[in-house]
Amino acid sequence: MLLQTRPVFRVLALSQRRFQSTAPTARIIYEGGLSKAAKVMKLASVASLVGASAAIPFFFLGDSDVPQAARTILAATTLGMTGSSTAIVAWALKPYVTAIRTLDDAIGPQTPLLVDTMTLLAQRRRRLVFPEQLAPATLPLTSWMVREPSDELAAKAQEILSLVNGRTGKVAVARAGDVFYAHTQGELGTEMQQIIAASPCQHTQKAD
Repeated sequence: MLLQTRPVFRVLALSQRRFQSTAPTARIIYEGGLSKAAKVMKLASVASLVGASAAIPFFFLGDSDVPQAARTILAATTLGMTGSSTAIVAWALKPYVTAIRTLDDAIGPQTPLLVDTMTLLAQRRRRLVFPEQLAPATLPLTSWMVREPSDELAAKAQEILSLVNGRTGKVAVARAGDVFYAHTQGELGTEMQQIIAASPCQHTQKAD
């Protein structure tokens, strides 16, 4: 029985080696300069909301001459202020790009990019996008808006996902309308300049 199972293990080992040899390796080419500060702000805003929510019952405990209506107003005001500040921080930092990785050595319009942002709880959210999809965004605190991919790019994205998922963390395809904010002004690295040159942003600037 042991002799019969050995070929099976050999086949599995060979399959794993082939996958590792064919799967692309992500190379980091950009890191957001305010990534750590953005993470701290997100966590602090959520913590303040949790703390305020936990303190709400204390507004209604104990003997006091404060009317019930006044206690309710104070509790609602406290919760509303902390909730609104958390919502503003979440909205402002949702598109902030903490890192960009590439799967190719050369960067062109159809080079696959893995773009990292953060969730509400400051967890990494990684999406696959191509430079030719990165159209200029007009919303505040945004640099790019993702355009609808061509059929060719959509098929290519699904093929890449089958290779990278599990090796570079959970990856999803960026959807049309997703927005990103990256530092695209000032002194930029060579790869970041190439991304901008390969995106529709460059063509828009030339037209202006």
